[in-house]
Amino acid sequence: MTADPPLLDVSGLEKHYPITDGIWNREVGRVRAVDGIGLTVERGETLGLVGESGCGKSTAARALLRIEDPTGGTVRFDGDDVTAYDRERLRRFRRRAQLIFQDPTSSFDPRLSIGQSVGEPLAVHGMADRERRRRLVEDTLERVGLDAGDADRYPHELSGGEKQRAALARALIVDPDLLVADEPVSALDMPVQAAVLSLLASLQSELDLGVLLISHDLAVVREFCDRVAVMYLGEIVESGPVDVVFGDPQHPYTRALLASVPVPDPTVERPDVELTGTVPSAADPPAGCRFHTRCPAVIQPDGYDLDQDAWRGILQLRTRLGEGGSGVDVRAIRERVAAERGGSLAPSDIGDENVCTALRREFEIPERLSDPDAEAVLDRALSRVVAGEHAAAATLLADAFETPCEADPPSLRPVSAEHTAACHLLDRDDAAADVVRTDDRADR
Repeated sequence: MTADPPLLDVSGLEKHYPITDGIWNREVGRVRAVDGIGLTVERGETLGLVGESGCGKSTAARALLRIEDPTGGTVRFDGDDVTAYDRERLRRFRRRAQLIFQDPTSSFDPRLSIGQSVGEPLAVHGMADRERRRRLVEDTLERVGLDAGDADRYPHELSGGEKQRAALARALIVDPDLLVADEPVSALDMPVQAAVLSLLASLQSELDLGVLLISHDLAVVREFCDRVAVMYLGEIVESGPVDVVFGDPQHPYTRALLASVPVPDPTVERPDVELTGTVPSAADPPAGCRFHTRCPAVIQPDGYDLDQDAWRGILQLRTRLGEGGSGVDVRAIRERVAAERGGSLAPSDIGDENVCTALRREFEIPERLSDPDAEAVLDRALSRVVAGEHAAAATLLADAFETPCEADPPSLRPVSAEHTAACHLLDRDDAAADVVRTDDRADR
């Protein structure tokens, strides 16, 4: 007996945007907004899709609903491939899969009454009877906690919470099986957020809806979702049941997101996880693990033994230099050092050694590394930076300090039965465990 397919099954989903140049609009690159993600949503289940702004969450939602056509991958709904639908089948699919927008104010036409906006999907899907549409609109408005009379009001006459309830009514009126909610409560006050989420949870249970909740608010995801998928720069880096992933995060990015959640109790110790650098461009993502340019736990090269903070600073310096040295302005450093000395010296009088010391301080690198070989390489690289040879310094650091995290992109692998993560640290943990098991067998 075969099991029923998931309500939504996304595999290898891609959405790339071409970058063009010249009068002929020749393609010179691509923005990889969504780059091969996979996820599933079962009936009656809520999956949270989380990550920083700009990581591709909303683009993924539009692509899987075919509001924008995907560049690649498959989207199966009840076992059928949505990417192969013609226009008519796509219209029928969109009755069963509805999107709730982030901003309820901008999602309503101010010239239409709430009743007209909520009832519009019924007209689109062929219900011509106006009286019947009106009855369904009033019933649905009451179901989401509004009054039937609110159908005659206009969007500007409703509060933010009321408008989001109306947006929920508009999504529910066609009796969908899947709701894709894109930051549905981020624009609302906390009490209103709680009320809307409670309503959504109640309706989901009553109607057996599948819900894909897109959010950057981990507290909302913890409270409302069954499972969570963590997204970074177009890729899924960790997924699993919410209590498992949040209770024992395996990817450094997930740990950083959880560490950023405010805790109202000052006596509770919070993990000290700090991300350095900026989010790379999706048009030119880093090689290997896309998170390695910001990762606080990035793996050191074999042959060196460095303090992790110092290693992180070296990698950050290398990343800046690899961007053409635009982030390392030696002239500005000389001026700053001169100013720190009270202006007694001109910037041109500041020695190269002082500039190297200031560079170490800027990237939080100790005055002397604990590893002599690493110190020798770094000293040569800093001398080249001061001499204006940024490309040569970047090459020297890249050759000497290549991290395994940039060699190959990690793939999602099982941590437990339902928990997966994509991180080279997991591979090293497995290798270390294999060594221990081998040593134990040899001892016996």
